Amino acid sequence: MGRAPCCDKTKVKRGPWSPEEDSKLRDYIEKYGNGGNWISLPLKAGLRRCGKSCRLRWLNYLRPNIKHGDFSEEEDRIIFSLFAAIGSRWSIIAAHLPGRTDNDIKNYWNTKLRKKLLSSSSPLLLPLMHHQP
Repeated sequence: MGRAPCCDKTKVKRGPWSPEEDSKLRDYIEKYGNGGNWISLPLKAGLRRCGKSCRLRWLNYLRPNIKHGDFSEEEDRIIFSLFAAIGSRWSIIAAHLPGRTDNDIKNYWNTKLRKKLLSSSSPLLLPLMHHQP
C-alpha cells in the first residue's frame, strides 16, 4: 500500500512551463509565500500543475537568489575538487557555490564538465577520471 497521489494526473498540465505560468507562480509566492503547503498552491495560484512541479520549478529556476548563466572557471575548479573528494553529492557541492542549485550543478556536470574531464590530460584531473560515483 503506497501513498495517495498528490493530484489527479489527468487534470494537470505536463511538460515545459510557459512564461505566463512562471509569472503566476512567482507573483503568487512573492505575495503570499508557499504557506508550507505545495499541494494546495497550484489551485490558489491559478495553475493547472501538480504541487511537486510547482515546488521544483520555484526551487530550481524561479527563486530570486538563483544564479543563472555560465559557470565560472573558479566554480569549475570547486566542482572538480569536491567531486574528487566526495563524489556526486550534488547538494553538498551546491552548498559551496552560492546561488547554484544541486540540480543545476548535476546537469552541468553531466553535460559539460564530465566531457571536459574525459578529454583533458591534465595531471590535476587524472585522479578524477577513475572515480566512479
